[in-house]
Amino acid sequence: MTEKETVVAESDYHLVYVRTPFVCLLHWVLVASVVTLALTGLYIGDPSLLAGKGEAWQTFVMAKVRFIHFFAAITLCIAMLLRLYHSFSPTTRHDIMEFMPTMANITAALKLMKFYITGEGDHAQYRYLNPLGGLSVFVMACTFVFEIATGFTLYSQQANPVFWGWMLWFPHTMEWLFRGMNNVRLLHHLVMYVLMAQVVIHIYMKIYVDIMYRESDIASIIAGYKVFHKDDIVRHTDRFAGRTWYHT
Repeated sequence: MTEKETVVAESDYHLVYVRTPFVCLLHWVLVASVVTLALTGLYIGDPSLLAGKGEAWQTFVMAKVRFIHFFAAITLCIAMLLRLYHSFSPTTRHDIMEFMPTMANITAALKLMKFYITGEGDHAQYRYLNPLGGLSVFVMACTFVFEIATGFTLYSQQANPVFWGWMLWFPHTMEWLFRGMNNVRLLHHLVMYVLMAQVVIHIYMKIYVDIMYRESDIASIIAGYKVFHKDDIVRHTDRFAGRTWYHT
């Protein structure tokens, strides 16, 4: 046993393995994609935010920004699909149900929200994602899906029908559903601000619970481990209760 492991095992706190390196990597790929999409999307919505040097035929600023925007969108889609696939994998404990708005998750999330707002009740400890965080991720994922659907609908206007003709029924359906491409573009732009607000709230809550309740969520998405007091491990109640799940 190394010196580091000895210190961890003999202290009142234990390192708890919660996320694989690949899941952590996917999280930061999603972060980079969303930041890139937001910045490039702001320029596409208001080109005066950035101007090239020289004549238009020498710069192609909009074309370059749209390419970066499209590349980030593809990256976001791939990262989301990989994370969805892994949510059914044993490497993530089949954690798909931790994100679903089931009655049990909603009830637990409301209790946790009440505790954060009023301080009343017990602060439940969760080895992995707490129900409030799980539901917030679900809502954020739904926002991602809407932005992806409307974004590719807008992109389809310049798509090559030879290669994309087999799926052009989808943008036509979206255009009919929202009564015109202008409404699709407006909603795509407005929902971006909703997504940005969700990201700000998500970051704020992670910093808040880390400082106030020592949940070490930020550390877990970087290193893959959380830190729990031994008493919290003993009274932990989830489907992994009774197992030795701390690092020794």
